[in-house]
Amino acid sequence: MAIAASTATLATLVLAAPASATSSDFNAQSANTIVEHARAAMAEAGSVSASGHGFGTASGGGKVEIRESDYTGATSGTQQLEITSTDGSGVNLPAASTVVVDGRVYVDADAEFWTTSAGLSNTQAAAAANRWVQIPSTNPFYALAAADLTMPSLISDIFSAKKFHKGRIVSVDGVRAIPIMYTNTGNDSGPAICDVALGGNHLPVAVTIDGITLHLTLWGRTKAVTAPVGALLLPSTSSGGETTT
Repeated sequence: MAIAASTATLATLVLAAPASATSSDFNAQSANTIVEHARAAMAEAGSVSASGHGFGTASGGGKVEIRESDYTGATSGTQQLEITSTDGSGVNLPAASTVVVDGRVYVDADAEFWTTSAGLSNTQAAAAANRWVQIPSTNPFYALAAADLTMPSLISDIFSAKKFHKGRIVSVDGVRAIPIMYTNTGNDSGPAICDVALGGNHLPVAVTIDGITLHLTLWGRTKAVTAPVGALLLPSTSSGGETTT
């Protein structure tokens, strides 16, 4: 989600409910305590799939719709990002796929993405476009590209705030949930609402940050994530590249 944040479906909870607390007991707790429950449940689940969309403004000024599909595991994850024009403005729209494997980050994106999101020159972007590129941990773009694609980073990025407020119980994707409202900071910044399940393990059902909503599903169901072969290595300074294996 973080790569899309500067520009931007399906929930089924699969874990069994704990016997320690009733729904009314959970709803009676403070917003901050509910968030702590959700953080712990996310860490225990270890993996999740997410998909959703939102609307924003492209760098060229046109109105766009952002669609995102993610898988987040303990140490690996994937993301697909697609941005389309909604007003016929014809602005160039970035698109990208991202893979994280045990701390190694790979991005396959078009030239527009590399210039607008990673700050590459037109020449550098043309060389990196439409192929897998590995982002070294020393490159300034690394943290943004890797965000949300491992469970520790997802927990941190979704709940990057100190003050939380709760609303009245709602139904989200057929699940009764408590909306937690706050102003998020960090990689995914802006007004936020995270809908935490009232029952079960109290996992998030959906999260909306700065107008982009992701529906969270398949908690605890892992997927195999493999590193692309023959990726171009982007240097620490984003000035050129060499092929890796």
